[in-house]
Amino acid sequence: MNIRILNLFLALIISFQVFSQKKEIASITENELRAHLEFIASDLMQGRDFDTPVPGLEITGAYLKAQCREMGLKPGAEGFSQTVKLIRTKADLENSVLQLKNSKGEVVFTGNKIISFGGSSKSDTLKSDLVFGGFGYLNKSGYNDLDSIDLKNKMVLMMTGSPDPNDTTQSMEEINKREMAKIGPLMMSGVKTIILTVNPADSGNKWFELIKQYASGGSYKLEGDTVKDMPFNILFVDNSIADAVLKETGKTLAQIQQQIIETGKPASQVIKNVTAEIILAKESKPIESENIIGFVEGSDPKLKNEYVILTAHYDHVGITPDGQVNNGADDNGSGTVALLEVAEAFSLMKKKPARSIVFAWVTAEEKGLFGSRYYTENPVFPLSQTIANINLDMVGRSAPAENGPVTDVEKSLAGPDGVYFITGNKEGEIRKIGVEISKKLNLIPSDELSEDFLNGSDYYHFHKNGIPVLGISTGLHEDYHHPTDEVVKIDYHKMKRIADLTFWVTLEIANGKKPLK
Repeated sequence: MNIRILNLFLALIISFQVFSQKKEIASITENELRAHLEFIASDLMQGRDFDTPVPGLEITGAYLKAQCREMGLKPGAEGFSQTVKLIRTKADLENSVLQLKNSKGEVVFTGNKIISFGGSSKSDTLKSDLVFGGFGYLNKSGYNDLDSIDLKNKMVLMMTGSPDPNDTTQSMEEINKREMAKIGPLMMSGVKTIILTVNPADSGNKWFELIKQYASGGSYKLEGDTVKDMPFNILFVDNSIADAVLKETGKTLAQIQQQIIETGKPASQVIKNVTAEIILAKESKPIESENIIGFVEGSDPKLKNEYVILTAHYDHVGITPDGQVNNGADDNGSGTVALLEVAEAFSLMKKKPARSIVFAWVTAEEKGLFGSRYYTENPVFPLSQTIANINLDMVGRSAPAENGPVTDVEKSLAGPDGVYFITGNKEGEIRKIGVEISKKLNLIPSDELSEDFLNGSDYYHFHKNGIPVLGISTGLHEDYHHPTDEVVKIDYHKMKRIADLTFWVTLEIANGKKPLK
């Protein structure tokens, strides 16, 4: 065969392959994305959480398994289901109580408006002396609410917020950072129990209400988990309990808060003549869920034993205390259905990629990334032969225009062409592949969320195990974890483009001749 004929023959082969792949990627459609999402993000699914009146999470799992069977994926586990067993510990608020006792041991106050975190996963009784720690705040200018106070084995009562009268912190991200920054120094002090109450000036009370809602769902761990309980307890109480604790000082919490603001000086002090006894009632319950796992076997006799795993969590946060459904259309209905469409595209390929491609819809991400953690600790396919993880989480929304540098990650929603990559290595090959293909698809990639979100979704456990990861997202928005995260706000055209991007990046990695770095 002469060179001209050989070149023509090769060109025909390449043209055929590209045409074939175009046919397969054409199977990813906005209509199918919409149809899948309108089902799994409907009110019927009850927010895809545990213990809802209708078992929407289980129904969604059954739906995903049916789709895997229909598209002809091979089961990665029996019946496509990898069982994930969890233990939920939930505070029994009705039977939890705080009592204050005087020096004679007599009960002088009883209150039950307590929310508890941390400490033992079993019911517990705490007894200790009390310290008032102001805001529990310290800064570089020298202000320190905890200075010269012995906190070891004590209970410390403190307010949310800061003593700065000009503190106008509004975003939940900044509020969380401010309050969590207080915990570190307290841990080092040997404190026994942290009792947080709302700053009387905080009429909005956003952060406290968020904590209350989160606490109502309980805390989770994997069955048999050897992770130790937190060495201290964090309690949240209302101002009536705080005022009762401070009664011996002759001032209310609001009066002390005002004093600190006016003087610019801490008012921290030991609470004399009163000790606290707190009964924390808790109940534990086994929860069983599942990761849904299917795969397309690679076509190369050797490379098919290497795996690219694509993940998306299909759970969400359920129903609000007042009965509204958090449908989670974007979080993470969008990633769930985009992964379905990508899986279908690969299932339609006559000649499969060289390496095998695993599709895993994981559970309990919202409870602490437990589904992906369970998979990496009990891998269906060896992690030593897993060369990459691509994770889809919130890929269905667009801002009206492209945004500039991200100053608030809670408002990081990308514009019509924007996409965020979260990687553990900005110089890594997997990111380079993502950037190159994005440009070909006229998408604008950004790494700006990598630092904030590397431990924030299911790629984290793969990254922790040394596997190159590429998290794909279109960013956060004001509907995150709210009932307003609805299908009517989804940009299906954008979601299809993200699914296309995922297909091409996966194909490039699965056929690559060199291992990723």
